[in-house]
Amino acid sequence: MKKHFYRDLIVRKYDGDIDLFIKDIRDINSIFWGCCRDFSKEILRTSSNWRWLSFRVDDFAKIVEEDMIYKLNKWLNKGSLSNRLGNLEGIINWLFDRYVNSLKNLFDGRYKLSLSPSFLSNLDDQEIINTENTLYVIALSEFLKFNENEKIKILTKLWNDNFNDFDFSLSDMEELCAKYAAPPPNAFLNIKNIEKYEAVQAENGHFQLVFTF
Repeated sequence: MKKHFYRDLIVRKYDGDIDLFIKDIRDINSIFWGCCRDFSKEILRTSSNWRWLSFRVDDFAKIVEEDMIYKLNKWLNKGSLSNRLGNLEGIINWLFDRYVNSLKNLFDGRYKLSLSPSFLSNLDDQEIINTENTLYVIALSEFLKFNENEKIKILTKLWNDNFNDFDFSLSDMEELCAKYAAPPPNAFLNIKNIEKYEAVQAENGHFQLVFTF
């Protein structure tokens, strides 16, 4: 399990120095937070109810990481980490578990940082689990609450992930940008060479690239 692997690696890296570890993870760019993301994806993927979130950890990770960094002092002084200060392994294990729970809490209306995604109540769990494209639709359905930079980040990822998918074209991206009040693709994508080719269906039913000069 990645939890044990990362924990042992981090303990070795810091040679058990808790103060140095805590100092480093106050920086959101610390490699520790990348380990948390990777571990969360592994754990969430094993749950039928949360597998959809395993594909979207990177979309929500910054919210969780900033909140955990903000709460570090409270946890260390009189909270859940205060009785683990003599054991770096225990601190790391607790932070890993807290990270996963914090991701889940983003979708629990009882918590302050909850995103309250109403779309979840209208989707069949199996559909969410089996279709990564559905996850993109879910992400886009939340766009109206995101700022422009967040919209651009997710749309760029969507474009890059589907660049070789001939069923997803520049015109599809333009429609998404218009529908979700995002800047047009030419504002954040390098589309200079995109229109030089198109996909057409051959006689065997497969798609092939046709270059237009």
